[in-house]
Amino acid sequence: MPYAFSWYRCLLALISASTMSVLGLASDGLAQISSTTDLRAVEENKTVPPISTRAADLMPLDLRLVPELGEILSENHWGKVATPGETPEPSSPKDNSELPAPAPTYTEDPNAGLRIPPNLGEGLPIERVHIYLRNPTTDPSQDKALQQQLADTFGIRAGGNFIPLFADQGLNQVQRLAFVKAAEYRLYKSNLPGTVIVALLVTLQSEGKKVSPSAQPPKGMLVSGDIRDFPTLYQNDGALAKITLNGSVGIYSDTNPWFGNANSFVSGSYKPTGTITWGEFSLEPGLAGITRLGDLPLYLYGAGSYTLSGTIQPDIFRTDNRIFGDVEKLYGGLLVADPGSPFAFNLSAGRQIFQLNQGFLFSQFSGSANALDRAASYSNPRTAFDMTVLATLRWGNWRLLGFFLDPNELPLANTNTQYLGTSLNYNNNQGVEVALTYVTVPQSARVYALLDGKQLNRQGLQVLNPRVRLSSLFEVPGLWVEGEYAYEFNSQQTMAAHGGYLWLGYTANDMSLRPSLSYRFAGFSGDNPYTKTYERFDPLLAGGLSDWLQGISLGKVYNNSNSFSHRVTFKVQPSDSLSVSLDYYYRFADQLNNLGGNTTLSTLESHFIGHEVMLTTQYFLSQNFMLLGVGAIAFPGSAIRQAVNDTTTSPWITLQLSLFMFF
Repeated sequence: MPYAFSWYRCLLALISASTMSVLGLASDGLAQISSTTDLRAVEENKTVPPISTRAADLMPLDLRLVPELGEILSENHWGKVATPGETPEPSSPKDNSELPAPAPTYTEDPNAGLRIPPNLGEGLPIERVHIYLRNPTTDPSQDKALQQQLADTFGIRAGGNFIPLFADQGLNQVQRLAFVKAAEYRLYKSNLPGTVIVALLVTLQSEGKKVSPSAQPPKGMLVSGDIRDFPTLYQNDGALAKITLNGSVGIYSDTNPWFGNANSFVSGSYKPTGTITWGEFSLEPGLAGITRLGDLPLYLYGAGSYTLSGTIQPDIFRTDNRIFGDVEKLYGGLLVADPGSPFAFNLSAGRQIFQLNQGFLFSQFSGSANALDRAASYSNPRTAFDMTVLATLRWGNWRLLGFFLDPNELPLANTNTQYLGTSLNYNNNQGVEVALTYVTVPQSARVYALLDGKQLNRQGLQVLNPRVRLSSLFEVPGLWVEGEYAYEFNSQQTMAAHGGYLWLGYTANDMSLRPSLSYRFAGFSGDNPYTKTYERFDPLLAGGLSDWLQGISLGKVYNNSNSFSHRVTFKVQPSDSLSVSLDYYYRFADQLNNLGGNTTLSTLESHFIGHEVMLTTQYFLSQNFMLLGVGAIAFPGSAIRQAVNDTTTSPWITLQLSLFMFF
């Protein structure tokens, strides 16, 4: 019996209602300032509870202070907020009887969750930004003003996509403020899927300390000749040039690939059987830089890199060793940003990565194909689009994005598809995000096949995509929900396709292992051949191992079309550098007509596609090296078994161990 695809109406109604409610509840506030410790306890001379050591615990609802070891609140007094090059004037000392008792002190990082290298987070959406004073003053209003200036100078805002070059330059500007003794930024993996958290940690100058930004000379390898300055080549007040160096090496093994029936899924003479083990590697050296144009709030920036990738020994696709090299990134841009202004504008063009939200429609891992001669298909080192034009206008908590995308497709499978879109996003840095996106396909040679032999053009496809995320559902810390919906239609023929999901999760931040549990239901419509309307959902460029590749093995034979899925994820974080997650996928079809998917599965005899269990481990040896381990077993459902031969299918087992480098 076919599954009725009516759930999308409920999902759309939920998203619409949530959007209206969160817009009504959203507050302006200090969008980039967060808190960790109860200020009222300090004011009442009470003991301050120990601060959390996890990023997810920081709820930026109001301004509170956390002292650092060796710093007493009464030792620092600031007057007006200093501008760059200006030393703050100390405020008038208060009578000792009016000062609160010294509060307990801590040296732990208040944002210590799973800290990740900046290059690993490139292109991912920023859930939140925290500004943290390690040695706050005795004046809460003064601290609030200092934090606001730090946020303005840093320039990184929630709701945008993380760009390491911008964060590096923002930190450069923060470090040159007269009242800043030391500063660093850290990047953390959020509890919410596919997002990151940015934390700026600042130590203020001691009272009366006068430091002029001009006293800080240029630095970097070109100045000092010292390799210890790597990867910074040159850095001064308004410019930064650096080396980028990313790479990977890994070993991969599949048992019973293609469910033990390669004859049905692989074209060509090579039919892998049994256990196949192979190695992959990649190396991406490059340069990146940004410079300010005089005293104007204008910045020119750009980056370029070259990727060498290889596969050693036969994999599940080919038998030959392969090494391939080509340009990866090559782009330039103009940034208009004046500290303190709610407005900012960014325009860039060239070969660069791009991701929309969590990758539901456009993932940074799908901008370039990694297969055939390009090699390293499992480690996926190439992600840059062949051409992108990105224009972003930010106004406070709002962001308007326009994008043009031309993916880097394989020459043998080039559909000449281009995408044009715009997205309006609101993120108040306090757990509320809403977005509305419109996408169209102005050019494409791809067609949709029909059972009667006719074809429909992909060109002219249009997509409406609302999205809602609440990271503190019902004001319960750690409880989050997000939902997204996409309606597809076409200006050249009758088409109405639907896709969407609802994702609910909870993280117990107070427990030592930070266990978290989440559930996601996702659905993508299939085409009913007995209607005049084409209804099969086009997944565009969705992807990502932990997001929209729904099963590392099942995803190779069945994409995000004509599909429903249940996903349950359980995660633990034994330490600040180790994360372990267990995923379970259960997938079934909407329609028995699956024309447009894998050729072997064009017509299904059953709705049950299969289920898969996947264990993923991330261990950060340092902030430059990550060890990734993946183990999965996929069981074919009756739809796959009946399409090939029920007596020959076997569970598909995959084991992967990869070492990634980030500089």
